Amino acid sequence: MNRIKIYKPPDGPTQAANFIEGLEPKLRDKVVRQIIYLSQTSPPELKEPHYKHFSIEKYQSLYELREKGRVVVRIIFTPCPNGGYLLLHAFVKRQKRDTMQALEHSLRLLASLWEHPEYAVEYTVKEENRA
Repeated sequence: MNRIKIYKPPDGPTQAANFIEGLEPKLRDKVVRQIIYLSQTSPPELKEPHYKHFSIEKYQSLYELREKGRVVVRIIFTPCPNGGYLLLHAFVKRQKRDTMQALEHSLRLLASLWEHPEYAVEYTVKEENRA
């Protein structure tokens, strides 16, 4: 999955990777399959129900990966100039405002990346060899 990057601050763990690894196995496998599909897809091909492009001007650079099991999981991501994708923030959606908070947080992460592009590291799935 060399086209998938993830935000990793220098002083802490990658929030999205830890979140995905902490999901129940069946849901984690569904999310990982969506991420693998994402790594092989261009932005115009990302359609609902599994992907959503935000149309509000402030959030137009952001997309949402959507998956559902016992809980509703969302991962905010953005396309990269090199053709890959950058996973920014993952969360369990319980209320509508959860998405808005995640979008705001993702915009802050993107601003941080402008100053420190080295915070975007390649994402590897620990269970990638299972399939």
